[in-house]
Amino acid sequence: MKKCDALKREESRKAAEDRVNDVSVGNSVLDAMDNEDDDASSDSDDEEENLCLNDDINVTASNGDDCEINNEDESGDSTNRDIAEREVEQNDDTQETPISNENNLHSQIEGTSSSTNDMAVMLNSSSIKRLDNLLTNIRCPMLDFTFFSPDDVAKILPDDRLSLSRSVLVTLNQCVNFWTQCLSASGITEARLCWNEIDGNEIDELIMLITKHQGSRISLMQSDLSMLRTLPVFESLLHQRVSLNEGMDRYTLEDNIDVDSISQLLPASIKQQFLIEKMEQKELLADLGIQSLSEAQVLQRFVLEEFPRLPQAQKEIALQTILTKWSTLHSSTDFVSKLKECPLVKRQRGANDIVFVKANELMDPRNDFLKDIFDSSPEMFPAEEMHSQDWLDILSVIGLNNNVDKHIFLQCARKVEEEGNASKGFTLLQYYSEHFGEFYDDTQDFHRKLSDVTCVPAEYGGELALYKFQDIAVPRDRHLVFKILPVVPEAISPPQVMFSSLGISSPPSIGVVLKQVRELTEEDDSLDHWDYKFGSAEEVFSKIFFFLQENYEKLSPRVKENLQVRAIVPVGTTLVKSSRLFFRLNKDLSPFFYEVPRAFGAYDRLLRDLGVRESPHVRDYAVSLSELHKDLGDGRLNTNELNSVIEVLNLLAEREDESSSRPTIFAPDFDGRLTNVNVLLQNDAPWLVQGNRLSNVVRLVHPKLSSSLCKQLGIDLLSLRVNEYLVKGFKPRILPDKGNLSRIKNNLRSNKFIDVVSMLITENKFSSKKTTSLRQFDLMHVDHLNTQFVLRKKDGSAGVDVTQNSTGTLFFVESNTIFLVEHKFPVGVTSELVVATCVCDYFQVSRGHSAALSALLASDHASADDIGLILGSFGKGDENELRRGEPGFPVSGADLKLIELKPLRIFQKGEIVAVRLDKSSPNAVYALVLGGGGGNNVSRIRLRIGNNMKETELISTEIYSFRKGTRIEKEQDRELDFVDLKEFNLIKDESESAHELVLESPSEKIPGPVGRADILKAVQDLLSSANMSLNDDVEKVMDSNLKFKEAVDHKDVYIESLLREGKVLSEKLNNGVVDAFLCPITRDIMKDPVICADGHTYDRHAIELWLQSNRRSPKTNQQLPSRDLIPNHAIRNAIETMSGSVDAVKAFSSVYGLK
Repeated sequence: MKKCDALKREESRKAAEDRVNDVSVGNSVLDAMDNEDDDASSDSDDEEENLCLNDDINVTASNGDDCEINNEDESGDSTNRDIAEREVEQNDDTQETPISNENNLHSQIEGTSSSTNDMAVMLNSSSIKRLDNLLTNIRCPMLDFTFFSPDDVAKILPDDRLSLSRSVLVTLNQCVNFWTQCLSASGITEARLCWNEIDGNEIDELIMLITKHQGSRISLMQSDLSMLRTLPVFESLLHQRVSLNEGMDRYTLEDNIDVDSISQLLPASIKQQFLIEKMEQKELLADLGIQSLSEAQVLQRFVLEEFPRLPQAQKEIALQTILTKWSTLHSSTDFVSKLKECPLVKRQRGANDIVFVKANELMDPRNDFLKDIFDSSPEMFPAEEMHSQDWLDILSVIGLNNNVDKHIFLQCARKVEEEGNASKGFTLLQYYSEHFGEFYDDTQDFHRKLSDVTCVPAEYGGELALYKFQDIAVPRDRHLVFKILPVVPEAISPPQVMFSSLGISSPPSIGVVLKQVRELTEEDDSLDHWDYKFGSAEEVFSKIFFFLQENYEKLSPRVKENLQVRAIVPVGTTLVKSSRLFFRLNKDLSPFFYEVPRAFGAYDRLLRDLGVRESPHVRDYAVSLSELHKDLGDGRLNTNELNSVIEVLNLLAEREDESSSRPTIFAPDFDGRLTNVNVLLQNDAPWLVQGNRLSNVVRLVHPKLSSSLCKQLGIDLLSLRVNEYLVKGFKPRILPDKGNLSRIKNNLRSNKFIDVVSMLITENKFSSKKTTSLRQFDLMHVDHLNTQFVLRKKDGSAGVDVTQNSTGTLFFVESNTIFLVEHKFPVGVTSELVVATCVCDYFQVSRGHSAALSALLASDHASADDIGLILGSFGKGDENELRRGEPGFPVSGADLKLIELKPLRIFQKGEIVAVRLDKSSPNAVYALVLGGGGGNNVSRIRLRIGNNMKETELISTEIYSFRKGTRIEKEQDRELDFVDLKEFNLIKDESESAHELVLESPSEKIPGPVGRADILKAVQDLLSSANMSLNDDVEKVMDSNLKFKEAVDHKDVYIESLLREGKVLSEKLNNGVVDAFLCPITRDIMKDPVICADGHTYDRHAIELWLQSNRRSPKTNQQLPSRDLIPNHAIRNAIETMSGSVDAVKAFSSVYGLK
């Protein structure tokens, strides 16, 4: 068949005259036939209809010459294939070029009937010739009648125009869907139909020839129209020819639409769907199901739907179209609804960035409240170019938010939450209060959502931030929750009627108040710097105690138990457990026992439930020490705690007989660690410790504990509990005597020596051995000695080995024999001195007498220089510990680890602190606080430094305090992270006598207010320790502020100080001079009170004179174990206070008329 087509094209080019187009074979039909013969009879039409090639004609090839016509189904698929095969066969068999001209066609049909003649007339009409020409140009397959007999031609020809149109539609449809390709004369595969061989007007003419006859529509069936839809003959807005069966809907535009303007809005993919509606095709397109759209429908379906994806230029055209044609467009309800869902409103995002959003996502800039809330967010309003009245009116119709309803208010609240702007939070809550009635909600859904938004400005931790309603507290509950919950300012606090709906709990729950208690009492030093500006610590805890007292029955047993063991009662700057708190105390026993402050007297029911009692008992003292031991673990006491512990131990010892059973008692060991007294020993034999031969099992009591106190507490002497023995199985190897030992032995056994020893024994009440045993003593020179130390139990039974090193002993006494490793004695250590030392140890006499005894044993008086350390004549560290805390004495190593700089804390009267003598001195010494002070501001503190009676004042930034002893690991001491010891070089050179320094005393006893220069100096000092300094401008600003504050406060300072001092002095005057202020020796008021070894206090000058000639106590007549004197700071403070009060009260009385 492809060959046949090529032959026909070749014949067509050679023909000199018009030829008659072939009639389609099989299912090929001509769509348009313009019957120009108006006088053709109806009989002729009927005859033409009988000859029509319609869908039902199926042409099949038998042997190449015959043609059989059968009626088949409308599908025509098999028919098309049979015809195609037949045509190929015919062209293969017939190599001659067929003759195709009108004369030939006419000559073949002359012998036919009259109807056939009518058909010949029809074929000669101009419309049919035009149809033939157009089909030929697009290479539509047709038959040349030259190959058929006249009878066959009569059978093949369609008998009417409808049949002819159907035949053409069928043929074109088959070429589009099945016969899509063919071979050219040169053998190249080409498209079957060449639509580009005719122009657009000719394609439109072809459509009309197929569908119209004499100006009227041909009655094509739906199946015919379906075949027409498959043909690419319809022109789109892109001026492309498309079919209607390409998987997309096709539309036309209404007549009143400007096609050019609307085309600018549509993307190419959408333009392809729109057909150019031509007047002659309007009815045909309607029959084909093509919908005609209005401008609103086009914008709604295609522009608004594709708006987010349109180029910027098309978006601008679309917006301008909506603005200019709004008067007509707004009448379309569907269009307006689509506008509400379309993101077509410009929103500014960034300096040059514009985005498009829905109208309901933006706010109306004409609403002042919305403008205030979103003032920093221009993206929440339409872009500036859409702020015209016309645009804002349009946007209001399609959803622009201009009324603050519940939804918008929630959106405003969420905007405040997003920005975290507390100022806008104020504006929000003020609007809420003013329009509260508009937000009334029966379902509470609005308030439930509002309570979940973080939009409420409230204060927490000194900072104003935004929180949820359900997470805040109201001002009346501030004291109960300020550590746990933020508190809303009074100015915008919601009315009480709103609390429930907004989720505000007032009063707060018990759990919240308990958390507040925990936060306030978590740190021991939480009250050192009270920075809560709405009330004092007493006011806050009073509010808490009132709440707990009212709700105590609701607390669980576990909570009650925790409150009883927790330090929750503030006394000054210290939090105290209820077990250490009493309603009445005769003396200050802090930091162990405290008296209930008067501010908490109204809550005695709660305090009693927590365990507060009237006054302490003996067992309370022991329990307090046990609790302190539990808190500290292996931590060391600071100097204030050490003194307080000794005071408690004295009270415990004095009143021990009141207790039926003795509780476990803890006392400080040599390093300041609390230890069970049952394992402590008095260091009466320092030589045993000095050689580092005893293990850590041996725990020595702190040297500040007197011998009498140790005895009352049951602390044994080291020499009584630790004994030295030769290692089991060790036998000393005797060496020859050089002659020296014989002489010493004779002197040892002499009566003179025995008498001296006897005299010394009478002074030692512990010794029970007789000196006559010296007559049996023998001296042995040995090669070496191996000894061990055994710590016996209190009951005298077998003990434990506490030897750290079994070697190193150079002498040892066993029975009546003294073993000496004489050849290893250091230079300067004589055998006489060693033997004298052995005698002192044997008879439990102080080694201080060994020098004298050595002289008796020597034939001459040997010098004892440089041998005291070897023989143990000097205690190790006792002097330092005894003077620990003494004003002017260098800070000990133990206290250096507890030192801290806290200039804003409150300093208590009588507290021991540390100071640097001056900036050029890198050392720190102890000082005694004579007048309390401090707090939230830098202040002057009155101190005493040195053992003189003079005083001085320092700014609190120059004073170091000691933090509370804390638990530390056994393996290592806690590192200081807040004081650089290397920078301050607080370790004092022992060669300096800091305690002897005398500082200039100020002219006034009461510290004056800190001036501007002092504060600036303090700030500079603090910053300089961190290698920083004040900027000049900052310093000027600070100085200006301090001047203002000084002027405001100055007018009341003088009056308040006089009243306060007058009250204090009046109370002191009423107390009178007590007997404790009088020295037992002179009966005069003591100037420098010190504690003697008997535990009583004397004037230093008087007791030193006494001890020069006596070894017994002037008050008890008991033998004094030592002549050490310890300053009594408490008595000294009391005496100083009393001495200054007498004269001061007189002056005070003259002003206020006090008697």
